Amino acid sequence: MKRRIQLLVIPLAVLMGCSRNPDGPANSNSSPLPALTDEARSAALQRGKAIAMETFSLLSSNLQSAIQQGGVSNALPFCSLAASPLTAGMAGKHGVTLRRITHKARNPAGKADAIELGILQQFRDALVATPTNPPPPIVTNLTAGTATFFAPIVLNNELCLKCHGEPGKDIQPENVAVIQRLYPQDEATGFKLGELRGAWRIDFPRATLSSGP
Repeated sequence: MKRRIQLLVIPLAVLMGCSRNPDGPANSNSSPLPALTDEARSAALQRGKAIAMETFSLLSSNLQSAIQQGGVSNALPFCSLAASPLTAGMAGKHGVTLRRITHKARNPAGKADAIELGILQQFRDALVATPTNPPPPIVTNLTAGTATFFAPIVLNNELCLKCHGEPGKDIQPENVAVIQRLYPQDEATGFKLGELRGAWRIDFPRATLSSGP
């Protein structure tokens, strides 16, 4: 899990190639949104990487403490009860909206919508093309007055498979039972190392990024 942090310190770049213009409207029937200025885009990239890294560090340290105190079976309830409040606290601290989104959700609150699924597919396609070179973050504008940052979360540590790998192989039967009890609609198993687990999504009020439109 520690290597996830590395995904957030790659050079600044914007991954293009969405099915729609990434600076265009979220809905083709909507009025076009004002394009992000270079200043706002750069600020969102810099702040987004820093906030995602800080949040990951907070969640990771708490998760590791839970594992040390009682193993994976103790860490799973932590994820259920504490991860969301900790993430919300970081969002409040930085004045942003902060989520972890995924195409295979454990907590239903993290399930990606149609637009987010498109972003995740971009990341997955990029990983297939260059497995050793994780894709860079994306900054786009999905709603008026907001800049949205996405950064990929890739499973690069075997410890992650103890909760998200193959049940009965990577995930011990007793931990499968805990997952089924805490998350009856769980979809977040069957992953392999190097696969995309999801992405960070951070929405910034554009007024906090620049003086431009």
